[in-house]
Amino acid sequence: MRANPFSAKPIEPSDVELLVGRTQLMADLRQHLRFGSPRLMILLGERGSGRTSILQALSNLSSTSYPFTFYPETTPAQTLLNEMYCRIAGYDTPSSTNTLVEEMVAKLQGFSGDLPLISFDFPGVSGAELAQVFERISPVLGRLRALVIVALTPAQLSTWSENLQTQFDITEPLSDFDARTTRALIDQRMRKVSKDAWPIQQSVLEQTLSQTGGRPSRLVRYLRDLIDAERGASTSFTRKSEMLEAMNLEPNDAKNRMSPTVEPLEALDSETDVIDESEIEFDWDAPEMEPEIEESFPEEPVDNEAAVDESEPEFELPAFEIEEETPDEEDSVGGAILRMEPGTEPPPVSQHAFGGLTQRHRTASVEIGIENALRPKSIGPLTAKPDPTMRMPEEKPQLESEETTFWAADSLPEPEPLPEPEPLPEPTPVMDPVAAKAIGESLRKTAPAPSSSTLPLDFQRVSSLSDAEISIVEAAIAREVSPSDSALQAYLSVGRPRLSQIFNGLHKAGILTVRKKGRTRLFRISDQAKAHFTDGHMEA
Repeated sequence: MRANPFSAKPIEPSDVELLVGRTQLMADLRQHLRFGSPRLMILLGERGSGRTSILQALSNLSSTSYPFTFYPETTPAQTLLNEMYCRIAGYDTPSSTNTLVEEMVAKLQGFSGDLPLISFDFPGVSGAELAQVFERISPVLGRLRALVIVALTPAQLSTWSENLQTQFDITEPLSDFDARTTRALIDQRMRKVSKDAWPIQQSVLEQTLSQTGGRPSRLVRYLRDLIDAERGASTSFTRKSEMLEAMNLEPNDAKNRMSPTVEPLEALDSETDVIDESEIEFDWDAPEMEPEIEESFPEEPVDNEAAVDESEPEFELPAFEIEEETPDEEDSVGGAILRMEPGTEPPPVSQHAFGGLTQRHRTASVEIGIENALRPKSIGPLTAKPDPTMRMPEEKPQLESEETTFWAADSLPEPEPLPEPEPLPEPTPVMDPVAAKAIGESLRKTAPAPSSSTLPLDFQRVSSLSDAEISIVEAAIAREVSPSDSALQAYLSVGRPRLSQIFNGLHKAGILTVRKKGRTRLFRISDQAKAHFTDGHMEA
């Protein structure tokens, strides 16, 4: 045997000789094709009964066959008509359905010889949906010169209306195989792959029919598994036998251990066990038993002192003096202390040009935040409090009328006037503004000559002042100025940080002096610079 001849797939048109058990049905259908008897037919049979194999084998007996086995999901009726036109008339499908139908009818009318076969096989589609489709296309199918066969199951056919069923010739339901047909199936299949026949035992054949019910598809699969099991392949038979062997079941010998004869059971003698209550005599005159009285014993007095003495004696623990040990410095930090050798310390943090200004700004922000945090916050509306300085008259009010309770005081003490604030003293300029202006003009025209002096005034710096610095010197000669001066910032078109840098540079050069008033720094001309500018150290 070259291969396993039992395959569960439907019979192909080239294997028409493998079809068994449907001889009369195939003869009738072949007669319709040969003698040109167009009709609509329903091939009725359960799933697995061989409907698809019959249609495949019948297509081999027809000169022209148009099988449709794929069901379209969208607009199935129109799609099936378009597919029929493409296979019958051509691929240039007309846009009009009426034109499409007329061209198909004309095309099939021109055929001579055997009738074409048009078959529809949709086993997975519900009968109700198929009924809707064939309600629409059955008038078109009835006009075609062809044998139209629709394969249906009894469940699908039951959903079709009676009017629709009357348009089709319904075949008898396909029957299951019996023992004779099964032997014919085995012989036909074995003849295709082997010269030797398979003399199947009657017991195996009966077991096969009992397991499959004679349904062709189940029968073929069962025979396929039998062949595979004989060849050593893993099948349902081999898996079942391997499972039983793995369970290692002992044979059931319970029937052998049973006695061949069964002894009859003897009836129980109830007279020996049952006592007649009427024969029991009771003595109704017996005196009643009195309950026993327990003897009472006098309670012994309890000596409280003895109870106290008998209690467990109290012991005092000896006092131990615990010396407080001073924790070692190394143990307090959990290990040895890391000490750096001289010269191995990390380098200090580098200060950039604005380091001092940034630090002062950060310190001021922290101080402002702490001050705001410590300031008490008022919650809710403010409540009025009496003024302890106000004195109310001690005289009783005189009522003008007995019917009213309102009264008014003759006089109220007038509040003491608040003292007038003292006028703030006007700031006295350090120098006459006119003289300051003159000094500034002279600085712009001629640079002062450097002279040898031990004063901290930087004469080299004085000789190279810029216009902005000269303007600041002019203002510092006339009055005290600060980097926050808005007029000076607007005049020089600079901000406070830049103006503060210029002031600091002039201060380091000894040109300006500074004093701090609160958080404000006030700059003025230094005595050395003032003396230098006014003593005539200017080149003509």
